[in-house]
Amino acid sequence: MITKNEEKYLESCLKSVQGIVDEIIIADTGSTDNTKEVAAKFGAKVWGIKWSDDFSAARNESLKQATKDWILVLDADEMLDEKGRIEIKKLVESPLGFYGFSLEQRSYLANPSKGAIKNDSDFEEVKKYQFYISNFLVRLFKNNSGIAFRNRVHELVEDSLKEKDLKSKKSGVTIHHLGSLNPKEQQEQKYQAYQKIILKQLEDDSNSPRYNYQAARMYLGIKNYTKALEYFGKTAKLDPKYKLVYSEIAKIHLLMDDKNRAIEFFKKSQKENPEDPSTANNLAVVYMSMGKFGRAKELLEDAIKKTPDNKPLKYNYSQCLKNLGK
Repeated sequence: MITKNEEKYLESCLKSVQGIVDEIIIADTGSTDNTKEVAAKFGAKVWGIKWSDDFSAARNESLKQATKDWILVLDADEMLDEKGRIEIKKLVESPLGFYGFSLEQRSYLANPSKGAIKNDSDFEEVKKYQFYISNFLVRLFKNNSGIAFRNRVHELVEDSLKEKDLKSKKSGVTIHHLGSLNPKEQQEQKYQAYQKIILKQLEDDSNSPRYNYQAARMYLGIKNYTKALEYFGKTAKLDPKYKLVYSEIAKIHLLMDDKNRAIEFFKKSQKENPEDPSTANNLAVVYMSMGKFGRAKELLEDAIKKTPDNKPLKYNYSQCLKNLGK
């Protein structure tokens, strides 16, 4: 892991991996609290490294120090439960030709937000939190296979695995992430630091769909819709299928109360991603908000034929029928 002033959660993190790891490698970028002392209690090897506004560079530096067959990457504000510990042992003992495994990162929330999932975990450390955001990341992978992190921020090894044609697979392991529960001021400081790196990353490669998309999301986060549209537009030009980018553009037009433009871009999104039910669903919702329930009904019927068990589609279809008196 990489650390800087992580004494708040580090002990819980390191306790959660006791018994399944043979060594703990920590690349510290300048802690001034008790991070190093906490790490020392667990026998961690701590290296001080210079911070260069590049999370991948820091992580890859820590990978160089790893001497065992498999690498598990955690942040200091993350931890495993007992089920995850058992599963990780099984995965590395019988990998069946896989070089990496993606783990479900659950970022817990103090309050519900868009895309949040209701928490039903029986893990004592997180039971009190009602919601989380789910994300799958390759955090367990074979050492000495040339696997490395890519991107200055929101760093991943997935691209490296793909480049080397190394197989990875989803696992049933959960990473419990508590960093989203930090005080608002602390989260704001982190967000501002990320903004700086996102823009620097874009300077590195202005033709990267990923980097333009991240810049757009950053501007959307601070409600600069003009800039967000600019960078989502660049993303779409570079790769029209990247992360439903036309849907993102459409949603901004909805925020700007321009439903006709939203319809235009939801249609583009549907054309580029015909198998994704969310594009038809979003378009139908806009039509419903304009009182065009017949048009919405047609869209939803076509989409339900492709994905008959999709709950949002079925719910909106029932609402259409009610408004049409059927």
